Amino acid sequence: MRSNDEIKIDRRRSDGSAKVYVEAGGKDVSHLYYGPAKVQIGERAAVTMAGIGGVGTDEKHRRRGLARSVFSRAVAEMKREGYTVAGLYTNKRLVAHRLYRRFGLIDVGPGRIAFKVLDPRAFARRGLSILAQQSPDFGSRRLTLRLRFDASRPIYLKIEGNDVTVLPRAARRVDLSLAMSCMTFLGLFSRRIGLPYALDAKLVQWSGDAGAFHMFANAMAARLRPVDED
Repeated sequence: MRSNDEIKIDRRRSDGSAKVYVEAGGKDVSHLYYGPAKVQIGERAAVTMAGIGGVGTDEKHRRRGLARSVFSRAVAEMKREGYTVAGLYTNKRLVAHRLYRRFGLIDVGPGRIAFKVLDPRAFARRGLSILAQQSPDFGSRRLTLRLRFDASRPIYLKIEGNDVTVLPRAARRVDLSLAMSCMTFLGLFSRRIGLPYALDAKLVQWSGDAGAFHMFANAMAARLRPVDED
């Protein structure tokens, strides 16, 4: 890339999808596309997410950080549009796979599907709302839950009936604390892994009221319908 090339990053929408791209010297030199996609993540589970595709950078303009700029802008736009999860199909042999990992996309399941949780708070509220709706016993008791994903700040949620609310600040009293990765949370709610296995493998840690945890465990075991984020 010549130093006097004018670089511009922009987004263009068409038929519900979007293209984020970099122009240099009036030419599209790096881009990706995203749009709503329902992806199967288990035998009977699907999630609606921002599906990413068409990732590419012109060979003459590589190693300039352009793909990183495109991804950064695209992730910001996805969050602004209300997506809680993004994903794409990838392969570890691809050079771009390292870029995907740097942006927090994690390989899950067969077929090299990689997911990134864009909004952990909304992601957690959605999953627990599904659990409360499908498990009346779990929703019958008012609970305050502390949920921690990886090294991120804890999320505090109030569960009452079918309503799950994200609290704006740390709760004074917490009935149940859970710690796990975003991908473990997705695996549990997509029925790809079971809670007993996650506990044995130390993918989930918990503390607090044993009765509250047993209600949570029973609700996970009793789930009958798949995750569906329509």
